[in-house]
Amino acid sequence: MTDSQIWLIVAIAFLILEIITPGFVLANFAVGAIGAAVSAFLGGTVVVQLIVFAIMCFISFVTIRPILKKTLIKDDKTAFLTGAAAIVGRTTIVTERIPSNLISGRVQIDGDSWQAISADSSSIEVGEHVRVVRVDSTIVVVERL
Repeated sequence: MTDSQIWLIVAIAFLILEIITPGFVLANFAVGAIGAAVSAFLGGTVVVQLIVFAIMCFISFVTIRPILKKTLIKDDKTAFLTGAAAIVGRTTIVTERIPSNLISGRVQIDGDSWQAISADSSSIEVGEHVRVVRVDSTIVVVERL
């Protein structure tokens, strides 16, 4: 088995391991192994192959990894919120009076009726517009607009 074949096997192993692990780290080693395989195919010594491997890994880390992370891993800020977290900050209308103490009233959000309490313990009447401040289990905490 030639050096170039060994480097190609190493590159394939790194690519397979990259599929299993996150972070785009092992793929850079695969790029370095492919560079070393090319240098081995062209007749480079083991020292030259290792130098090419190191240089290709470094170039890959500096150039390819940031591009892949930017395009394939979305920032949490751009992710869509789901479930109860998606209604925080939304405005809605009170459908059942919210008393001034911690007894809950109700609000309607996207066709669903939620138990609601006032954030500042003030009374909120039916028909008033409110904003959802947070969600505590199945109860939304709202504030008057």
